[in-house]
Amino acid sequence: MSRQSTNFLISLSFSLVSSLTIFSNVVKAEQVLLLNLKHTSDNTITKEIQFYGNNIDPNSRAIGDRFSLKIDGKLVQLPTEVYERLNKLRRSFSYDSLSGGIEQFRPIASCRLGGAAKGLILEARYLTYETPAFKITSDEMRPVFSLPENCLFKDFYKPINLKSQQDARGVTEILNTLSLVENLLTDVEN
Repeated sequence: MSRQSTNFLISLSFSLVSSLTIFSNVVKAEQVLLLNLKHTSDNTITKEIQFYGNNIDPNSRAIGDRFSLKIDGKLVQLPTEVYERLNKLRRSFSYDSLSGGIEQFRPIASCRLGGAAKGLILEARYLTYETPAFKITSDEMRPVFSLPENCLFKDFYKPINLKSQQDARGVTEILNTLSLVENLLTDVEN
């Protein structure tokens, strides 16, 4: 074998090992919280549905993307299509240029109902992009949408953009439905 061929094989082997190492790191990447739906009663969280992924940027896709979902800390296995749908919907309310910003307001109407204020609050990993490079400069979990379950609930959040509101409501409905059928989902695993 010539010296050139040997150098080529060594170079190819090194590239392959490097590629496998990078791929391995992507696959093993730690998952971070992307969406969090909280069922609240006054200031107490009564149920929590958390959607995790290994890529915080909803604008990028990779072969190594992994997702998971927990309901009150219990891991629930779902079809890949559900994870992909949640990830796709979160794009429109995860940063200002599509959401138009997140509005927080308190209704003025009074409520004479007794008991606890109940509602759902959707939090999302909210991103800040550096404009010219379209690079994420910071991210944080923050409330982006809420649904009251009674008239006492006063923590209202919504994206300013109408499509973003609809997508946030869609995510809220998907996650809430999953929490309602949690026993069916966990029984399948056992």
